[in-house]
Amino acid sequence: MIAMLFGFWLALNGRIAADTLLTGLIVTVLLLAAAYFFGGWSFKKELTIYKLIPQGALYFALLMKEIFFANLQVIRLIFTRREAPCVRNYISKLKSKTARVVLANSITLTPGTVTVQLVDNVLTVHCLTQEMADALSDSVFEKRLLEMEDRVYGKHV
Repeated sequence: MIAMLFGFWLALNGRIAADTLLTGLIVTVLLLAAAYFFGGWSFKKELTIYKLIPQGALYFALLMKEIFFANLQVIRLIFTRREAPCVRNYISKLKSKTARVVLANSITLTPGTVTVQLVDNVLTVHCLTQEMADALSDSVFEKRLLEMEDRVYGKHV
């Protein structure tokens, strides 16, 4: 984080001189101190985030793949048949609120499904078909997020 903030300072400043370097160092230290005392930042949390970058990239690729195939499924629905939409409550196994929000947003980004509500670990999802609603119980998004949580918090009990 220190190197990133200091590099950002230098990129914005556009010149390298003694006064620029000293001012940048002071500003960087003050920002990190404020983040530590007021924002809950720590080196341990930062290292955890860096460890999750490869898995986050894989999650993003999975999301893009699922969006593509869900688009094809919705197109097929438009041209072939009409089904009654349904609303399903889904209980998530995810521990962290952040992971549950990512799951809810991933479901909403996938065509044919919209997360209507998220309360604690219960997601209320509107689905275009019963088949889409049934697929929630075997969510690839939740499986991947559980793997990411296992890396951060340890294995689920």
